[in-house]
Amino acid sequence: MDAFDPALHYGPNDAGISALTIAIAIASLIFGSWLLGAVYTYIVGIIQKISKPGE
Repeated sequence: MDAFDPALHYGPNDAGISALTIAIAIASLIFGSWLLGAVYTYIVGIIQKISKPGE
């Protein structure tokens, strides 16, 4: 009888992925996208203030 090798018999449920993990990943993607947009808007605002000081 062959010994059980977990490297050969690795299934999709062995990684411990749960509904909580999926929800955290989706929330992180949404928050990360928002954060990138907020930082981009802030930087563009600063650049516009610097390039047009008289207005």
